[in-house]
Amino acid sequence: MLFILLISALLAWLVVRQYQKVSRLPPGPVSLPLIGNLPQIVFYLWSTGSVVSTLDLLRKRYGNIFTLWVGPIPHVSIADYDTAHEVFVKNASKYADKFHAPLFREVKKEQGVLATNGEHWQEMRRFALQTFRNMGVGKDVMEEKIMGELNARCADIDKAAVDGVTVSHAADFFDLTVGSIINSILVGKRFDENNKQEFLTIKNALDRAFELFTPFDLTVPSWVLKTFFPRRYENIMKVNDECKNFAAKEADLRYAELKAGKYLIDENNIHDFTDAFLLKIQQDGENSDFNIESLKTMIIDLWITGQETTTTTLISGFNQLLLHPEVMEKARKEVLKITKNGSRPLSLSDRSSTPYLNATIGEIQRHASILNINFWRINHEPTYMGGHPVDSGAFVTAQLSALHVNDTIFKNAETFDPERFIRDEKLLQKVIPFGLGKRSCLGESLARSELYLIFGNLLLRYNFKPHGKLSTTEVMPYSFAKRPFKLEMEFLKI
Repeated sequence: MLFILLISALLAWLVVRQYQKVSRLPPGPVSLPLIGNLPQIVFYLWSTGSVVSTLDLLRKRYGNIFTLWVGPIPHVSIADYDTAHEVFVKNASKYADKFHAPLFREVKKEQGVLATNGEHWQEMRRFALQTFRNMGVGKDVMEEKIMGELNARCADIDKAAVDGVTVSHAADFFDLTVGSIINSILVGKRFDENNKQEFLTIKNALDRAFELFTPFDLTVPSWVLKTFFPRRYENIMKVNDECKNFAAKEADLRYAELKAGKYLIDENNIHDFTDAFLLKIQQDGENSDFNIESLKTMIIDLWITGQETTTTTLISGFNQLLLHPEVMEKARKEVLKITKNGSRPLSLSDRSSTPYLNATIGEIQRHASILNINFWRINHEPTYMGGHPVDSGAFVTAQLSALHVNDTIFKNAETFDPERFIRDEKLLQKVIPFGLGKRSCLGESLARSELYLIFGNLLLRYNFKPHGKLSTTEVMPYSFAKRPFKLEMEFLKI
């Protein structure tokens, strides 16, 4: 009898405590002590068929700011641009700390920019941004590099043409183009047909890593994976090491030569990110921030953010253009007019003169919206967001996938309609695939340049037709990030 009373008292206390916590947070599904909303989350994922559909359902049911309890921790999702801007831009410093999944922390070992906070993250981000500026990202120097890689890929396409037509998997074309750009920036080495296998080794390792990670891996403690799923844990760690070692092979070799006195870096002649990083080591010696393991982690972090997201957006974009040939033709006519009927390549300086192409790329990014689940920030003190109280200790994020399908912001959100941004020019700023605030994507400037130059110049050079079926069905609807479609298309030389 006493035992039953104790259990009843404990349960009553947990329920009251949970109710008190819920009252200090935005609305959401009824949560239970300890397990939170896990049963509902599983049901919603099953019934809606994807992470994005689940988040959109919750937004419609509970408003643009809603709370989900993942176990005992509340996660506050913001699916409204104005509130997200208020929280993460106007109060950027308060939300600079990201929650990092226990597995990510173990994989990254508190190094790099993807899974760190505090002084190390600030130092690595500051160094990377300064290095990219010095290397000309967003300027003429980087435009030349992007166009050089695009020209090389187009030469391969033209060489393989039969009667003016080349059939290619979009992933093969864009992976190698974007991968070569980012690799030349990071380690000064580009990819072509002669060393394509090296690129494929890195890319295949990255693909395996993306396919392995699930929301489950990102929420449970590492010891759970080690104890109950040891093979899965070992596989994840193995794939991560393979990715890092392949991507940073050139940096490893150069570091060994630097230590042996066989390689000296001229600060007035920096070739790539690795040179800049090793120069810092050469000048100041190794420390907790600048060392070879930190460099290798930075390279794979930048590889992931600079290659995967841009490639997926390009593939998604051409899939949409093939589904909507009238949009493709209208964008082509605009680009032809600006370049005097294709007598010169499209340049970054043309951006202000191509409103329809800009709108088309914006709509492509809105639909692609790579992250199904955005990275969480830590709320360190009680505050209000969009009129709702948010207690300290909660995780908060601008849930980009839900924001980009929010039909109160984007009318008929499921429709692919670049004209929406012509009708309302200010609407384009609410497409935020690179995030907001201090944790926004490091490679935003490079990615925007790549998307504009690649989309625009390919439309100048080729007509495109689908080779096989087209689809917008998600490849991995339950993963934390979208995977590109298996798109095969025909390049028809203009």
